[in-house]
Amino acid sequence: MKRIMIVAFIVVAGAFAAFAEEVQMMRPRLLVENFTCANGLSTAVCDQMRMNVISAIIETERFEVMDANTQEALDKEAGRRAKESAMYDELARTGNIVLKANNYILRGSLLACSTQSTIVDGKTRYNYGLSYSITLVEADKSKDLATKTFSHGSLGAQSIIGGAEGKILNHLSTYSTAADALKAGMSFIDKEVEKFLIEHLPLEGELIAEDYEVKKDKLIACYINIGSDLGAKVGDQFSVKIAQVRAGRTIYQEIGQLKVKEVLDGTLSYCVVTKGGKAVFEAMEEYQSMVAEDSSTKPLTVKQTL
Repeated sequence: MKRIMIVAFIVVAGAFAAFAEEVQMMRPRLLVENFTCANGLSTAVCDQMRMNVISAIIETERFEVMDANTQEALDKEAGRRAKESAMYDELARTGNIVLKANNYILRGSLLACSTQSTIVDGKTRYNYGLSYSITLVEADKSKDLATKTFSHGSLGAQSIIGGAEGKILNHLSTYSTAADALKAGMSFIDKEVEKFLIEHLPLEGELIAEDYEVKKDKLIACYINIGSDLGAKVGDQFSVKIAQVRAGRTIYQEIGQLKVKEVLDGTLSYCVVTKGGKAVFEAMEEYQSMVAEDSSTKPLTVKQTL
């Protein structure tokens, strides 16, 4: 009986190890916590801003987004599964581990939000001011990776002139209602959040040294090993980097840039070369000659850029 139990445990453990390895290859899970807001600010506006942030993250197709409110429900389920009745339910216990394994946490705070009225050509028009911050945290280490504050409208760095009155610049758009003004301010969140995530969590992979296209000793098109599994999209841009040893340290120097023209499958995208075609081709040839001598030679790397 004991032998049967041991064998069963090895099979289950092996299956979970394989499942865990598969999970690691998936898109990282990002938990978006409930945002805080400064005193006197509307919690409804804060929630609206948070939903815009969540929508922007989903649009990137880079993450499995976990809402803090959903996480709360998972915590209750975790309590149920931890009870004695579930102690021998291996699938329930390991499933709970996977569900709660957030790779990153996003925290946010609404710092300022206002609308102001002004008279334009005899009509009342409105402008907005919006300021918020977001912090990206590496979940397993509880380590802050990056924090940034964003300001738009009359709170933007280039939007206010004059003395204490803070006169609005003429080029600042105005709107017919306060609600329209606030909606316009929220519309900036999508691009800002996308840039923030690309800057601090860029996609990284390798340039595939097969079936590339060359014209007059310049690389004009190639493939990379990043596809839909990690959220690659048409239009994504990547820099091509080579490793160099300087002063005893390995540094990565950009030699060219690529743009995704077609996402072919989960791990393959077709790219056009937008910069440094000759340098990338030369590096590709050098890489292939080095591989002929040493198959462990590291390939050319690609890293997502703005």
